[in-house]
Amino acid sequence: MRPNSPAERPATAPRLEALLALLADGCFHSGDAIGQAAGVSRAAIWKVVEQLRALGVPIEAVRGRGYRLPKPVELLAVDVIQQHLSQLGAPRLPLEVLLQCDSTNRVLLERAKAGEGNQLLTTEVQTAGRGRWGRRWIAPFGSTLCLSLLWRFPVLPHGLAGLSLAIGIVCAEALGRLGVGIRLKWPNDLLLDGRKLGGILVELVGEVSGPCSVVIGLGMNLADAELIAEDAGQPVAALSEADVGLARQRNLLLATLAAAMMHACERFAEEGFRAFHSQWLGYDHLAGKPVVLSLPREEVRGIARGVDTQGALLLEREGLVETWISGDLRLRLRHDASA
Repeated sequence: MRPNSPAERPATAPRLEALLALLADGCFHSGDAIGQAAGVSRAAIWKVVEQLRALGVPIEAVRGRGYRLPKPVELLAVDVIQQHLSQLGAPRLPLEVLLQCDSTNRVLLERAKAGEGNQLLTTEVQTAGRGRWGRRWIAPFGSTLCLSLLWRFPVLPHGLAGLSLAIGIVCAEALGRLGVGIRLKWPNDLLLDGRKLGGILVELVGEVSGPCSVVIGLGMNLADAELIAEDAGQPVAALSEADVGLARQRNLLLATLAAAMMHACERFAEEGFRAFHSQWLGYDHLAGKPVVLSLPREEVRGIARGVDTQGALLLEREGLVETWISGDLRLRLRHDASA
């Protein structure tokens, strides 16, 4: 079989990234400019454009004017993110920005199993992200933020319980300082105006009784909530609705959340969820409200009474308060309180 001609070969990731950087301003760019940026001939331009479109990048083409993105986008950049992290006083970890991957959590889980140390990973496009219960979290280009942190704990004397809640608290605090009011829903949802803005997924490699690695994934909707292909099972919100301009400052946003997550891991290693417990009530969206707790074979109804010092849900039923540990459980507001 003869080798592909230059016009037939798929563009490499650096070429695609160079083209994306050119188009990021949202302006029209000619075929000549596209060819120069991607390092391909005019005859091959449409193939490069189609490769980006296949990744979900919405490139528009207008005869006589050229190619553009429908709106400007701030591309994720390692040097910019690291600069923000330094200003935030965060630990300096290896950071990688991918153009595309199936799941940032999956990639870091594999690296954790290979013995790699603390690091951060993000991607412009995520095609098979995972939430709890195996739900998909797909990240279209420019519309979401996908961040995963690999963190090694020499030991977890207080166990892993409540880590997802602690991460939710520090993320809510960080967003609050940037002007966005966030509420939390046990055990891993970030809410904006009562709708799901983002979610947290914590996965363990090893045993909590000894050295272990934890991969913490954070997914957040930035814009175009109606296009987010995530089986949330609940109404979805986007950060752009908060109208503070933060959704367009993706590097600052990612660094702010990453710094909060790293600081939380440091504190959690020493004190467990007890260090965060008193802060939960200030963000608890369901506290004092009638709720339904879905189990694999039944549903339990009661009044949400916050969480205990281990991060377990406190549910009042018939005057008694029960403790429920996060696992294969789903919690939602009960709209028919008289039922």
